[in-house]
Amino acid sequence: MNGPVPIAVIGVGFMGGRWARAIAEHAGAELRIVSDLREDLGRDLADRYGAAYVADAEEAASHPEVSGVVVVTPEDAHVEPAMAAIGAGKPTAVDKPLAHTVEDAERLRDEARARGVPLLAGHILRFEPRYAAMRRAVEEGRIGAVQAIRSERIGVVGDQSVLKGRTTIPLYYGVHEFDLARWYAGNLSRISAERSSGILSKRGYDIDDLYSAVLGFRSGAHGTAMLGWCLPDGTAGWGRSGFTVIGESGMLRVDQGDVGLVMVGDRGLIVEDTYFSPLVHGRYAGALANEVDHFIRCVRGEADPICTADDGVEAVRASLAMEEAAEKGEPVSLERP
Repeated sequence: MNGPVPIAVIGVGFMGGRWARAIAEHAGAELRIVSDLREDLGRDLADRYGAAYVADAEEAASHPEVSGVVVVTPEDAHVEPAMAAIGAGKPTAVDKPLAHTVEDAERLRDEARARGVPLLAGHILRFEPRYAAMRRAVEEGRIGAVQAIRSERIGVVGDQSVLKGRTTIPLYYGVHEFDLARWYAGNLSRISAERSSGILSKRGYDIDDLYSAVLGFRSGAHGTAMLGWCLPDGTAGWGRSGFTVIGESGMLRVDQGDVGLVMVGDRGLIVEDTYFSPLVHGRYAGALANEVDHFIRCVRGEADPICTADDGVEAVRASLAMEEAAEKGEPVSLERP
């Protein structure tokens, strides 16, 4: 494939707008088509980067002028545009979660497999250098066999000003944490969980505030995960997050809440993203730029997806199992027949 790769971006919300800009800035890509139900936003972004606006998501996803498709619609609306792209033979990236049900996630995986279409599950943490460095250390045996993991990802109540209750903690944050857990410690075998609610319901959102889960792995490793949306809006770093891996002969730790930069203005702390989509000399860098670059290589046939459709399915499966375990008050098995 010669020249810049023409890409369609479906959905131009918070992450979709960033994907569109990062693609437009990539030397090997061209933002060819933008699609969003909100015509004013879609046309504005398309005009900004010299792309065409197509209102219908499935038409945009199967458009003959594009070679790859990125689906960044709201979390509960990934399946149909992704199926349209895959059905048209377009390498496809789907922002997390792959789908809102295991059945839909498996349908996307199976269709991509049957058609031989690369499908990238858009778990951005795999492209963040610190998390990738932990994976490399595990692969190289630098801490010995993984014995346990500990994860926390607790966002702020104000996240709902954008999400408005359309998705759940397991499907929004769980897919990140359980994908990393599998990446470092292998396949999960079981999950137990507790949950609490009340803070968000008072704001009018019928969703839970906080989950605590205990994980078991087929390898014999174990771990915990705490996931939530219950912290005050002023919490530094948009919440608190981190990941610990304990090995036989060492440990690894990412403190995501610490961005390594302190900025204070007349209204207090100024929070700046230094890892995921930081602006460096007017261009996006960090994990998002790494993910975009990897997807372009997948579209060109130069790489296979680092985060596969199977990975996306298993992240959804584990996330929904946590919800089920909390509902039932008993462990849920993740062993497959």
